[in-house]
Amino acid sequence: MERSTAILGALGAYLVALLALGFVARRHLRDAAGFYLGGKTLGPWVAALAANASSSSAWSLVGTSGFAYQHGLGALWLLPGCVGGFLLNWLVVAPRLRSATGGAVTLTEFLAGPADRPGRRAVVLFASLLTLGSLLVYVSAQVQAAGSAFTHAFATQATLGVLLGALVTVAYTLLGGYLAASLTDTVQGLLMVLVAVAVPIAAVVHFGGFGGFADAVAAVEVEVAGYTSPVGTRTGLVAAGFALSLCGIGLGYPGQPHAVNKFMGMAPGASMATARTVGIGWAVLLYSGMIVTGLAVRAAWPLPAGAHEDALYEASRRLFPPLVDGLVLASVLAAIMSTVDSQLLVCASCVTHDLRLGHGAGAGMLRNARAVVLAIGAGATVAALLVPENVFDNVLFAWAALGSAFGPLLLVRLLCGPVLPRWALASMVVGGGGAIAAFYLPPVFSRGFADRVLSWFVAFAIAWFGARASRARPVQGLGTASR
Repeated sequence: MERSTAILGALGAYLVALLALGFVARRHLRDAAGFYLGGKTLGPWVAALAANASSSSAWSLVGTSGFAYQHGLGALWLLPGCVGGFLLNWLVVAPRLRSATGGAVTLTEFLAGPADRPGRRAVVLFASLLTLGSLLVYVSAQVQAAGSAFTHAFATQATLGVLLGALVTVAYTLLGGYLAASLTDTVQGLLMVLVAVAVPIAAVVHFGGFGGFADAVAAVEVEVAGYTSPVGTRTGLVAAGFALSLCGIGLGYPGQPHAVNKFMGMAPGASMATARTVGIGWAVLLYSGMIVTGLAVRAAWPLPAGAHEDALYEASRRLFPPLVDGLVLASVLAAIMSTVDSQLLVCASCVTHDLRLGHGAGAGMLRNARAVVLAIGAGATVAALLVPENVFDNVLFAWAALGSAFGPLLLVRLLCGPVLPRWALASMVVGGGGAIAAFYLPPVFSRGFADRVLSWFVAFAIAWFGARASRARPVQGLGTASR
């Protein structure tokens, strides 16, 4: 069987399965609240895989393997960063957020507090606008990755892949909303971890075992100085900034609304221990597998300059016969495309639920929510065709802005109790605004340190002082979060 035929067949079957899940979820959809949060019915496996897949996908597959291809053993800092982020979410955020949300449908609504709270509207407005802007970039990067995978698989223009990925993802999200996104993200998470296990194992076997693999990676040092060093050729503060910036990625996990809303949607009786074990184990397998993949491709099959994010596709093409290669590439492509669903739902909830634009009741609000999903999907597709193609950098820009704006405030809210609105707003403005500014300003010794670490800790300090101020002057109707 020809490679393109195998890929097309596997991809077609997967897309049909996604749409079928959308129709199944549609049968359980009754109102806009169910469209956004699914009625809090997620079991532990679905919640774990859906939350992890929503916060990872294209970045973790093509971005991580491409980063390892470029930077060698320096990519190992991604493990404490990314796996540490999952630990933070599953050990601290998930159990508290599930029981503390009350009637909140969105993360913004939870952070802003009761509707009669003075100053609440400013918190909602800033949080919603930041979410919309950041997720537009984030969604565009995911759709770009779909186009890149389509190009690699079929040797055609990326535009067709971008349009196909966006069309299918928007279609099943429109059909079933949150539940459809959760079900498809569960399948996506399983496919991602399958690829992350199968490809690196095949790569190590290609080198004759782990010893041969290690020797081949060490030999790259002859061509690329610092490839086998955890900090490359960096020294002093620059080396420290490089390591801290990658470890700092983990701080952003609690601030990703499209991921933490899976914790909000968990069923009250769902086993948190099971979800935690599945979620953390998945993260270890995925990120370690993608790092091994990137190193293996650099050692065995060097790519043209600027093509480092094709490392996973090159490994699949080199290591597997056409049918298996087609299945792997189709799985990766489908996984990348189906990530956008949760982000589209968050954007729609910002517009219709938080900002109350086009707000209605019953079926009318549900129609408005679907219209916003369609509009955001179209806008992100256009942006994907215009924004420079670098999945790793584009995702980290949005990741840092959301992580520094919402993560510190959410942790303080869950651990210490309510935060006065003016302090909450200041925390989000300093965290999110600082991360965005750091991305554009010349770095002092590491841009990643400034936007992912420094801005995060400053925002955390502001939120913490806000919680202390709230305890000194309690706001009626607010209690502390469930411990």
